[in-house]
Amino acid sequence: MVFSNVAKSFFDEFPFRHRKKLAMSSDYFFLSHAHSDHTGGIKSILSSPDATIVCSKETAAALKVLHRIPKEKCLIMETNQSLDFDNFIVHAIDANHCLGSLMFVVESSENEKEVYTGDFRLGAPILNELELLSNPDHLWVDYTYGKNPKYIFPSRKELISEILSLMLTEGNYPQKEIWIAAYQIGKEKLLKTISDALKVKIYAPEKKVQIYSEIGGDWDIFTNDPDSGICVESRRRVENLSGLDQRTEERLMNSLRISPTGWAIELITKRLDVHYFPYSDHCSYNEVHEFIELVNPQEITKI
Repeated sequence: MVFSNVAKSFFDEFPFRHRKKLAMSSDYFFLSHAHSDHTGGIKSILSSPDATIVCSKETAAALKVLHRIPKEKCLIMETNQSLDFDNFIVHAIDANHCLGSLMFVVESSENEKEVYTGDFRLGAPILNELELLSNPDHLWVDYTYGKNPKYIFPSRKELISEILSLMLTEGNYPQKEIWIAAYQIGKEKLLKTISDALKVKIYAPEKKVQIYSEIGGDWDIFTNDPDSGICVESRRRVENLSGLDQRTEERLMNSLRISPTGWAIELITKRLDVHYFPYSDHCSYNEVHEFIELVNPQEITKI
């Protein structure tokens, strides 16, 4: 549970039953992004007329599709924007994770500072804001791959190039369908590059199509057309062929299947019919420890 003593608010949690116990004085809930492990209990916010979700416009679009949260329940923060909530100020930084993901810096009038990273990948958007991030009283930091030094990832740019090269190897695309494993939200840099390079929209589950259509602009890159030739589905389906009808299972078995995941280091020898790439939207081991050293918090909670 992440509860800010400065903002008297929750970050990436919506546990209404705990609000009184934790002396919550704010009606604002701060949401870094819309992945399911960060939105537990979010629908309960509809029962509280004064409760407001603070998030990016992309996250608000995802909430509308996935949870039927009206945009009127969201207070939109842009990257590098600051909002004054009277007793505290919140700054939003691009978390370099999935589209619309934010990192929050909270400051009180007494100069107390808290940093909540949500999920993030160390890179230029964050390194350019080190002065704002430095020396917090409390840092909550994404530690997904921070425990084991074997999780060292190449850059996403490098891996995108390798994945495209594999896809365009003779005998693969367009002769073979390409199936790529990804969640409903995320891996946008990879999928957008593929869509632009091949000049094709990517076939995706209905909810994913709706999310990015709702976001709009350059991100309307998905389609309901099953004959696209490039398809995206869940890891469970792409890697394990789980939950598929017979026709779709046969399609995948005859396709080129790609799984871009930080867990590839564990999985790369387990399924020889799946091409794994250690592509991650989280920090690798060295990146998260570099970030902690650069930020220099007084207190740290690893999440």
